[in-house]
Amino acid sequence: IELEDGPTAPAQVRAVGEREIEIVLREGRNRQVRRMVEAVGNRVVALKRIGFGPLRLGRLGEGQARRLNQAEMEELRAAAGT
Repeated sequence: IELEDGPTAPAQVRAVGEREIEIVLREGRNRQVRRMVEAVGNRVVALKRIGFGPLRLGRLGEGQARRLNQAEMEELRAAAGT
C-alpha cells in the first residue's frame, strides 16, 4: 500500500470475522495499521497487538509488562539477526 511516506512492505492480512481482520507486518511505522486500513477505504475502530516478532502476549494485560526468559531473548535475537 502506498502511504504518504512511501510504500509499505508486504503484509499478510486475513479476515477473522465479518468486521475483523488480522494483519502481520514486517515493519512498524507510525500509525501504520490505521493508515493502511484508511488507504483502502476503511476505518479502524480498535486495535489489539497479539505479538511482537516471535513473542506472543498471551494473557498479559493492557499496560502490564514482564521479564523475558532466556529462550525468548534468544528467539528475539535470532529474529533480529544478531
